[in-house]
Amino acid sequence: MYAIIKTGGKQYKVSPGQTIQVDGMVESVGETLEIGNVLLLADDGNVVVGTPTVPGVTVHATVVEQGRGRKITIFKFSSGNRYHRKRGHRQGYTTLQIVDIVRGGAKKRPAPAKPVEKQEVAAPEDISAAPDVAIEDLGLPSRVAGALKGAGLETVADLLEKEDTELLAVRGFGAKSLEQVRASLKDKGFIKE
Repeated sequence: MYAIIKTGGKQYKVSPGQTIQVDGMVESVGETLEIGNVLLLADDGNVVVGTPTVPGVTVHATVVEQGRGRKITIFKFSSGNRYHRKRGHRQGYTTLQIVDIVRGGAKKRPAPAKPVEKQEVAAPEDISAAPDVAIEDLGLPSRVAGALKGAGLETVADLLEKEDTELLAVRGFGAKSLEQVRASLKDKGFIKE
Protein backbone atom coordinates (compact mmCIF):
# COMPACT_ATOMS: atom_id res chain seq x y z
CA MET A 1 0.00 0.00 0.00
CA TYR A 2 1.28 3.46 -0.85
CA ALA A 3 -0.05 6.97 -1.29
CA ILE A 4 1.07 10.17 -2.94
CA ILE A 5 0.75 13.15 -0.63
CA LYS A 6 1.29 16.85 -1.14
CA THR A 7 2.97 19.00 1.49
CA GLY A 8 5.00 22.17 1.18
CA GLY A 9 4.13 22.44 -2.53
CA LYS A 10 5.84 19.12 -3.31
CA GLN A 11 4.56 15.60 -3.82
CA TYR A 12 5.93 12.51 -2.04
CA LYS A 13 5.26 8.80 -2.51
CA VAL A 14 4.89 7.30 0.97
CA SER A 15 4.17 3.91 2.50
CA PRO A 16 3.83 2.83 6.18
CA GLY A 17 7.16 2.61 7.99
CA GLN A 18 8.95 4.91 5.54
CA THR A 19 10.94 7.99 6.60
CA ILE A 20 10.86 11.11 4.40
CA GLN A 21 12.29 14.63 4.53
CA VAL A 22 9.89 17.46 3.73
CA ASP A 23 10.18 21.25 3.86
CA GLY A 24 10.25 22.67 7.39
CA MET A 25 7.04 22.36 9.43
CA VAL A 26 6.09 24.01 12.72
CA GLU A 27 5.36 20.77 14.61
CA SER A 28 7.85 19.75 17.29
CA VAL A 29 9.74 16.47 17.54
CA GLY A 30 7.55 13.58 18.72
CA GLU A 31 4.28 15.15 17.59
CA THR A 32 1.87 13.09 15.48
CA LEU A 33 0.19 14.79 12.55
CA GLU A 34 -2.41 13.91 9.96
CA ILE A 35 -1.84 14.76 6.31
CA GLY A 36 -5.19 14.89 4.49
CA ASN A 37 -3.82 16.11 1.18
CA VAL A 38 -3.67 12.64 -0.45
CA LEU A 39 -3.58 12.79 -4.26
CA LEU A 40 -3.45 9.04 -4.99
CA LEU A 41 -3.96 5.81 -3.06
CA ALA A 42 -2.80 2.38 -4.28
CA ASP A 43 -3.69 -0.78 -2.37
CA ASP A 44 -3.18 -4.31 -3.80
CA GLY A 45 -3.46 -3.14 -7.40
CA ASN A 46 -6.53 -1.01 -6.70
CA VAL A 47 -5.59 2.59 -7.58
CA VAL A 48 -7.75 5.57 -6.58
CA VAL A 49 -6.84 8.93 -8.12
CA GLY A 50 -8.16 12.04 -6.41
CA THR A 51 -9.86 15.02 -8.02
CA PRO A 52 -7.71 16.75 -6.72
CA THR A 53 -7.58 14.75 -3.44
CA VAL A 54 -8.92 11.35 -2.43
CA PRO A 55 -11.80 11.92 0.05
CA GLY A 56 -11.65 10.20 3.44
CA VAL A 57 -7.97 9.23 3.27
CA THR A 58 -5.36 10.55 5.71
CA VAL A 59 -1.74 9.73 6.30
CA HIS A 60 -0.57 9.64 9.91
CA ALA A 61 3.05 10.64 10.48
CA THR A 62 5.32 11.36 13.44
CA VAL A 63 7.92 14.14 13.45
CA VAL A 64 11.32 12.53 13.99
CA GLU A 65 13.69 15.45 13.48
CA GLN A 66 13.80 19.17 12.74
CA GLY A 67 16.92 20.44 11.04
CA ARG A 68 18.55 22.62 8.44
CA GLY A 69 20.21 21.57 5.20
CA ARG A 70 23.71 22.44 4.08
CA LYS A 71 24.52 26.05 3.34
CA ILE A 72 24.35 27.31 -0.22
CA THR A 73 25.89 30.59 -1.41
CA ILE A 74 24.20 32.90 -3.91
CA PHE A 75 26.61 35.30 -5.59
CA LYS A 76 25.54 37.91 -8.15
CA PHE A 77 28.12 39.90 -10.08
CA SER A 78 28.07 42.41 -12.90
CA SER A 79 31.44 43.43 -14.34
CA GLY A 80 32.01 47.10 -15.04
CA ASN A 81 29.17 48.22 -12.78
CA ARG A 82 30.82 47.60 -9.43
CA TYR A 83 27.92 45.37 -8.48
CA HIS A 84 28.21 42.22 -6.42
CA ARG A 85 25.92 40.61 -3.85
CA LYS A 86 26.64 37.59 -1.71
CA ARG A 87 23.87 35.82 0.18
CA GLY A 88 23.71 32.51 2.03
CA HIS A 89 20.78 30.21 2.66
CA ARG A 90 20.07 27.07 4.68
CA GLN A 91 16.76 25.37 3.94
CA GLY A 92 14.87 24.05 6.94
CA TYR A 93 13.58 20.48 6.79
CA THR A 94 11.43 18.13 8.85
CA THR A 95 11.96 14.36 8.91
CA LEU A 96 8.68 12.43 9.10
CA GLN A 97 8.13 8.75 9.97
CA ILE A 98 5.02 7.51 8.16
CA VAL A 99 2.99 5.51 10.69
CA ASP A 100 -0.13 4.52 8.78
CA ILE A 101 -2.41 5.29 5.83
CA VAL A 102 -6.03 5.41 7.00
CA ARG A 103 -8.98 5.43 4.62
CA GLY A 104 -12.74 5.44 4.92
CA GLY A 105 -12.84 8.26 7.45
CA ALA A 106 -11.71 5.97 10.29
CA LYS A 107 -10.34 7.95 13.20
CA LYS A 108 -7.71 5.42 14.20
CA ARG A 109 -5.01 7.52 15.86
CA PRO A 110 -1.61 5.89 16.08
CA ALA A 111 0.16 5.77 19.40
CA PRO A 112 2.62 8.64 19.71
CA ALA A 113 6.22 7.65 19.16
CA LYS A 114 8.43 7.57 22.21
CA PRO A 115 10.98 10.38 22.13
CA VAL A 116 14.57 9.30 21.78
CA GLU A 117 16.32 9.62 25.12
CA LYS A 118 19.74 11.16 25.19
CA GLN A 119 22.44 9.00 26.68
CA GLU A 120 24.25 10.41 29.65
CA VAL A 121 27.93 9.80 30.26
CA ALA A 122 28.07 7.64 33.35
CA ALA A 123 30.63 9.04 35.71
CA PRO A 124 32.52 6.50 37.81
CA GLU A 125 31.51 6.24 41.45
CA ASP A 126 34.92 7.42 42.61
CA ILE A 127 36.16 10.14 40.26
CA SER A 128 39.47 10.27 42.12
CA ALA A 129 40.04 6.70 40.89
CA ALA A 130 40.29 8.03 37.30
CA PRO A 131 43.97 8.50 36.55
CA ASP A 132 45.36 11.90 35.78
CA VAL A 133 45.37 11.33 32.03
CA ALA A 134 45.69 14.51 30.00
CA ILE A 135 42.96 15.43 27.51
CA GLU A 136 45.51 15.30 24.66
CA ASP A 137 46.14 11.58 25.37
CA LEU A 138 42.53 10.65 24.53
CA GLY A 139 43.18 10.92 20.78
CA LEU A 140 40.57 13.64 20.24
CA PRO A 141 40.70 16.03 17.28
CA SER A 142 42.73 19.14 18.07
CA ARG A 143 39.66 21.40 17.76
CA VAL A 144 37.76 19.41 20.42
CA ALA A 145 40.77 19.15 22.73
CA GLY A 146 41.39 22.90 22.36
CA ALA A 147 37.78 23.71 23.24
CA LEU A 148 37.99 21.54 26.35
CA LYS A 149 41.29 23.07 27.43
CA GLY A 150 39.83 26.54 26.83
CA ALA A 151 37.07 25.66 29.31
CA GLY A 152 39.66 24.71 31.93
CA LEU A 153 39.40 20.92 31.57
CA GLU A 154 42.92 19.50 31.70
CA THR A 155 42.49 15.85 32.74
CA VAL A 156 40.03 13.00 32.30
CA ALA A 157 38.94 13.40 35.93
CA ASP A 158 37.94 17.03 35.19
CA LEU A 159 36.04 15.84 32.13
CA LEU A 160 34.15 13.11 34.00
CA GLU A 161 32.99 15.59 36.66
CA LYS A 162 31.06 17.61 34.04
CA GLU A 163 27.59 16.70 32.81
CA ASP A 164 26.56 16.69 29.15
CA THR A 165 24.72 20.00 29.43
CA GLU A 166 27.79 21.68 30.91
CA LEU A 167 29.98 20.31 28.13
CA LEU A 168 27.55 21.45 25.43
CA ALA A 169 27.68 24.96 26.91
CA VAL A 170 31.42 25.15 26.15
CA ARG A 171 32.10 27.45 23.20
CA GLY A 172 33.08 25.48 20.07
CA PHE A 173 31.81 22.22 21.54
CA GLY A 174 28.72 20.63 19.98
CA ALA A 175 26.83 17.36 19.84
CA LYS A 176 29.31 15.82 17.40
CA SER A 177 32.20 16.74 19.71
CA LEU A 178 30.32 15.15 22.62
CA GLU A 179 29.96 11.91 20.65
CA GLN A 180 33.70 11.94 19.88
CA VAL A 181 34.53 12.42 23.56
CA ARG A 182 32.17 9.60 24.60
CA ALA A 183 33.67 7.22 22.03
CA SER A 184 37.21 8.05 23.11
CA LEU A 185 36.40 7.61 26.82
CA LYS A 186 34.71 4.28 26.03
CA ASP A 187 37.71 3.09 23.98
CA LYS A 188 40.12 3.96 26.79
CA GLY A 189 37.89 2.22 29.38
CA PHE A 190 37.00 5.27 31.48
CA ILE A 191 33.25 4.77 31.02
CA LYS A 192 31.19 1.64 30.51
CA GLU A 193 28.02 1.29 28.43
